[in-house]
Amino acid sequence: MIITCPNCAFSRDVPPEKMPAHSVIATCPRCSCRFRFSPADDALDAPPHESGGTDGTEEGRYNPDGADHPAQDEDDPLPPGTVRLGQSAPPPENAAEQDNADEQEDMRLTAARAYSREAARFEEDERTPDAGNPWDMAPAEKGWAAAFYQTVLRVMLDAQRFFSSLVPQTRPLRALYFYLIVSVFQIVVERFWGYMLLQYISGGNPSPDPQLDRLLTMLAPQTSLAMTVLFKTGLLVLELYFFAALIHLTYRFLIPDRADFSLVFQVMAYSSAPSLLCVAPLIGSLVGFVWSLSCIIIGCRSALKLTWTQTMTGIAPACFAVLLLLAQFMKAAQG
Repeated sequence: MIITCPNCAFSRDVPPEKMPAHSVIATCPRCSCRFRFSPADDALDAPPHESGGTDGTEEGRYNPDGADHPAQDEDDPLPPGTVRLGQSAPPPENAAEQDNADEQEDMRLTAARAYSREAARFEEDERTPDAGNPWDMAPAEKGWAAAFYQTVLRVMLDAQRFFSSLVPQTRPLRALYFYLIVSVFQIVVERFWGYMLLQYISGGNPSPDPQLDRLLTMLAPQTSLAMTVLFKTGLLVLELYFFAALIHLTYRFLIPDRADFSLVFQVMAYSSAPSLLCVAPLIGSLVGFVWSLSCIIIGCRSALKLTWTQTMTGIAPACFAVLLLLAQFMKAAQG
């Protein structure tokens, strides 16, 4: 007799001697579907199988593959999930609990995806240099020297991104310390190169040209190094506050809602980083000055979120004052 699974249509020819004597629950060997099987009336001539028979069946349960199962009476109800021919699977008894479990699983998957995205972003941030200000976070893990070095690089090579990360309305002490370090370094290096130039030109003897001798004296003053550092550092700090206040005042008239003295001060202080190029003799200081001016322009535009027209208009009075100072310096050198 051929028995066909109502779920997957798998068929098997069962010999008459293995046919059950009464209605049983059959298990499909392919899809494991369990269904009730009632043999035909002409197949009931076979005697009932004893429990643990040699044909691999038990009373009340039939498996064509001969797998042993616990006995089940004919009147026993079908187990949950049994599929009958012509009927669909019954809905779960605890539908509300199932919906709750599905909702929790969706929440878990959503949280897992969010965590994966956050982890990927964190890894990307670890590979990409941070856009913030290392000097504000110093000494951090790598110390003051590393923070100073990283800040100088970001000011000189990625000024727009660096100045955009400045925090408004903050105390400018960190920026002032950075400016002082750069200023002292610049004064010492320029004093050294001025002394070397004086020795190269005059050979230790006074120059016959009064103007050249006056210029060399300005480059390498006769005062001690400590006094030179203190005097010039004080002048540079005064210049910093003067130009920061001048630019801030100009922006107060142009864009009063965006003007912030702390941002302007930070821009002016950190823009001194290119002055470290004074380590290169002669041309280093000039290149550093032009580079610093470019950083000030980019910094004001990025930190205050201005247009190019607004930026240049606000910088114009400070540039005019710088030109006046340069003119006075050249006049003093000539006269």
